[in-house]
Amino acid sequence: MTTEYAIYRDILQRVPHVKSAEITDDGQGGYRVHVVSQSVQSPRHVVRELVSLLRMSGWHDIKMDNVMVVQIQQDDEPRANWGRLQIVGYSVNYGPSGYEANCRFAHGAETFVGMAVAPTSLLAVARAAVAAVNHALAQENGLHLIDATEITLSGVEMAVMLVTDIDGEVVAGMAIKRDQPVEETIVRATLDAINRRFVLFSGQKV
Repeated sequence: MTTEYAIYRDILQRVPHVKSAEITDDGQGGYRVHVVSQSVQSPRHVVRELVSLLRMSGWHDIKMDNVMVVQIQQDDEPRANWGRLQIVGYSVNYGPSGYEANCRFAHGAETFVGMAVAPTSLLAVARAAVAAVNHALAQENGLHLIDATEITLSGVEMAVMLVTDIDGEVVAGMAIKRDQPVEETIVRATLDAINRRFVLFSGQKV
C-alpha cells in the first residue's frame, strides 16, 4: 500500500463506528476499500458517508463501487461512542443587541453550548450552532459561518448554510423545512454540513 492510501486508511479508522479498514490492490491497477462498520445506518448510507469523507480528504476519484462495507452489531457498546453530534435544543430571543440565540449539541454524555447575537433570528441561530460545534471541537475559531438562508426549490422550503474551516475549505449543509420553525431547520442544516466531517475536523475518535 502506498503512503497516500495508508493516510486514507488512517482517516477511515478514526471514524467511531469503523472497526477496521483496509485498502488493497484489486488486481487491475486499482484499489478496493474494505470496511467493517458498527453503524446503525444502512450499508449504502455508510458507503456514501465514507466516500464523501475520502473525497473531502483528497481522494477525489474514489467511487462508491470501490468501497465494500460489512456491518456488525454489538448491543453492549454504547451509542455515545458512535460519533455524531445530536441536537439537544436551541432558543432565540430578541434583546437590546438584536436576536440572541443559544444552541446546544450533545456528544455522548457531554453537552456543548454556543451563543450568538445577530440582526436576524436565522443568522443568530446559525452563528450559535457553529459556535456550539467549535466548542465540541475545542477549537474556538475552527469553523466560520459564511452564510445561512432560506430557499424554495420546486415548492419545497429548505434552509441552506455554508461554513468554512481554518484552511478555507467550504462545506455546505441543507435541511428541508417541515412542521417546525425555520430556526430549527437551520440547526439541522448545520449538522448536515458538520457531521459528515466531524471526525476529520476533530482529528480523533471522540
